Amino acid sequence: MADNPFSLRMDETVMAKLRILAQANSRSINKEIEFAVKEQIKAYERENGPIPLPDGPVR
Repeated sequence: MADNPFSLRMDETVMAKLRILAQANSRSINKEIEFAVKEQIKAYERENGPIPLPDGPVR
């Protein structure tokens, strides 16, 4: 798993709700964000087809 070179800024209300979701799902906030992003990617790809990745390292 690659390191991310940025921090995530988020609205306080969204973060509070994210904490509740993460706790309900027995995940860390980081893992809850990762799960949500993966689900969004899956939904996008179901609708639009696979997202092509460039050859070589992705930055």
